[in-house]
Amino acid sequence: MKNTSLLLLLLISFEAFSQNNKIVDLSKIRLCELTIDNLKEQDSNLKQVELEEMDMCSDEFVQDRRFENRIGYESELYPGVIFQKYQTDDIIIAKIHLKREFKGYLPDGNYIELKTLKASDVLKKYDSLETWTSRGCSDYWGIKKDDKLNFYVKIDKDKKPQYPVDIKYYSDQYIQGIDIISDCYSYNQKTKANPLYIVDGKEVTEEFIRDLKPEDVDSITVLKDKSAVDKYGVKGKNGVLEIKLKKK
Repeated sequence: MKNTSLLLLLLISFEAFSQNNKIVDLSKIRLCELTIDNLKEQDSNLKQVELEEMDMCSDEFVQDRRFENRIGYESELYPGVIFQKYQTDDIIIAKIHLKREFKGYLPDGNYIELKTLKASDVLKKYDSLETWTSRGCSDYWGIKKDDKLNFYVKIDKDKKPQYPVDIKYYSDQYIQGIDIISDCYSYNQKTKANPLYIVDGKEVTEEFIRDLKPEDVDSITVLKDKSAVDKYGVKGKNGVLEIKLKKK
């Protein structure tokens, strides 16, 4: 029987973006579904490492309860990537930190080579940014996109005055790291009870289903429990509605 479990899907995805040229494709990774165990399945040499939290105070007083602070996991399969899990005993990956050697695709599909990426490149690439943010005790300025994609520029302590921010100067500085964060609590609440909707072989939203007219539907197949998970992986854990539309 064809195994379409979440683990197998992750392993296939990992193999697809772990190429010899070291191009990493983060769009293949689903935060809040990926776990430490999945990573260990791929790399038995997965190692725990310390890392600098660029959005926090260097004295380690401030904590972010969404994930395990200043501790992550590295694999040679994903150069420049540090995976971080929830702060609790949960093994779910909630955050990814990218170091300067990272080269590849971000979750939104944008390709970057971090060691050549400047703040000005980020400002040109994205709209609706929160720019030059800081906790006041951090060593970095942050450029944020929806608090899910965070770029960091090193603050020059010798540059006086520090405020107001010299935008021209810092726009020309290189990005030193990137944080990709997911709110797994909201994600799990959103996906906890809803079935998976498949229309003519493609996944669609609940809003799409609501807009369907009954006269356009040819057939509906309901999959539950093991049959749903066997076919669609973890996405099918709450059941699946397969809908075929009439051909016009």
